[in-house]
Amino acid sequence: MDNIKTDTVLLTNLLGRSKELQLSNDDLKVPVENILKGMGMERSDADEYLLSLIDELIVTCFKLVGPRASYVLSEQVQVDLSANKVMIEDTELLTGKIVSSFMKKCVAVVLFSVTCGNGVEGLSKRLMKNGHALEGFIVDLIGSELTESIAGYLHNDIEGKLETVGYGVTNRFSPGYCNWPVSDQQKLFSLLKENNCGIKLTPSSLMLPIKSVSGILGIGPSVKRVAYKCRICNDEKCIMREKE
Repeated sequence: MDNIKTDTVLLTNLLGRSKELQLSNDDLKVPVENILKGMGMERSDADEYLLSLIDELIVTCFKLVGPRASYVLSEQVQVDLSANKVMIEDTELLTGKIVSSFMKKCVAVVLFSVTCGNGVEGLSKRLMKNGHALEGFIVDLIGSELTESIAGYLHNDIEGKLETVGYGVTNRFSPGYCNWPVSDQQKLFSLLKENNCGIKLTPSSLMLPIKSVSGILGIGPSVKRVAYKCRICNDEKCIMREKE
């Protein structure tokens, strides 16, 4: 296993040992193009009614979102490329080949959780139940975009702070993607402890609220964030595919 020493005091002063970020709706973005893509469409395929409906539902969802983002910093990280796993403190994460390769030069990791709350999810369910399938589907897509926007805000916030001292961050990765078993959510949440934004895990590792994301990103002077290498991943439903 590789275990690279880092400046604990430096990283602690920059990021803290754990933190919940303060977000407002102004920090979030929901590109209409992403909603259309989730519907299998491009802007040129959409008529004025659909575009107007999406805009209206985005406004409604912004009134319901309750954004939260929290993280834990750990320098106790070891990467075993031969076994495709990452050891954080005394917890072994079976991250798989893709994630472990991104972490191999990291001197520390950030474990994070974000959620947009129950409001948007609840609206989607009510619309579906009342026979408004299109509106419910669009709201569900908006909820996913809001959640990823919160995760992106956290990612950018950490990256900006680290840039001031010449450190970089990796891409962010979550259990259930890039061949990282979703069951590792249980281990990840054991490391997050109370820094979980109030998210609960079911025995099958489903997060509640559903519109939540948890994961890991690596830190180090020799790492950087790059475009997601979708060609080496077999998950066609990954929300990050062709986005960054």
